[in-house]
Amino acid sequence: MNPKVAIIGSGFGMYCLLPAFSNASECEVVSICGKNSERMSNFCKKFNVKQYIDWKEMIHKEKPDAIVVAVIPKYQFEIIKFALENKIAVFAEKPLTTNYHTSLELYELAKKFNLPNMIDFEFTEIPEWIEAKNIIETEKIGKILSVELNWTFLSHDLANGIKSWKTNIEKGGGALSLVFSHSFYYLEYFLGKIKNIDCSLSSSKISLNHGDTTIDMKLLFENGCNGNIHVDISDSKNQQHIIKFLGSNGELILENISHDFLDNFKLKLQQNNEIQKILYVQKLNFLNDVNEDPRIKFVANLTNKFINWCNTGIPAKPNFQDGLRVEKLIEIARTSNHNK
Repeated sequence: MNPKVAIIGSGFGMYCLLPAFSNASECEVVSICGKNSERMSNFCKKFNVKQYIDWKEMIHKEKPDAIVVAVIPKYQFEIIKFALENKIAVFAEKPLTTNYHTSLELYELAKKFNLPNMIDFEFTEIPEWIEAKNIIETEKIGKILSVELNWTFLSHDLANGIKSWKTNIEKGGGALSLVFSHSFYYLEYFLGKIKNIDCSLSSSKISLNHGDTTIDMKLLFENGCNGNIHVDISDSKNQQHIIKFLGSNGELILENISHDFLDNFKLKLQQNNEIQKILYVQKLNFLNDVNEDPRIKFVANLTNKFINWCNTGIPAKPNFQDGLRVEKLIEIARTSNHNK
């Protein structure tokens, strides 16, 4: 019997995770919990699921085999802990919680009860990124000596003067947790464990909660590679996500200068002294509706892995152990900043 899935969250949970899980053939999405709104009602009708405003009531009544949690990080801990203690598998939005210790408790609970657990780090599902990892691992540009990351954009909440959790550090916001949680995961995906972190955080005047909006960081990886990082979620002039890998025999670049966070990455390769060339990779195709969120097709890869884990018992990544690792790196980075 296909596992019953219930979703908690009326933002990303509704826009992306509900369509992604509903498209999976080997599970049954039965309900979603979130703010009562006309938009939520329309989504429930479209995907033929029940609507709740109380997540505990939903779990008690629907008795799901798995839940999907995409709420403010401060509130994820209570929900996920309750689910795991009731032997329910969990797919969670990042960051897992607001700190290392609560994330550790969730990881240990999932491990104790041997429950499927995954976390939504979706950048590594992008075909160009998968190909980039293959190029790095096969040493087509030699040994990686350094990596440069420039990721700048103007966030929706900052652009519109919204005082939301996304710039509130206590609730799990701030650029380091909100955005760079992705980067910590994908940088170790490409280059292995980070050894040292030197981090400086600053906050823009337009950050109403005074949470960090700019990150400048120097990294040292265990393999000797150096990293130079600049992230700014308050930059109204530059929309870019560029990662440059400098190898002993060439350079590899992942570049996106569009307004789509996951689509439209270009993969550029230069080996030795040859002319730089763009590598074309087979794109993902998922969307049934041109109005659907373009992030769905990347998230769907993760949801399929999670459902497969539920059905077969075969573990998948990224999981809570990866989320815990990211929380540890965030903690180290904040400590580095505070010590300055």
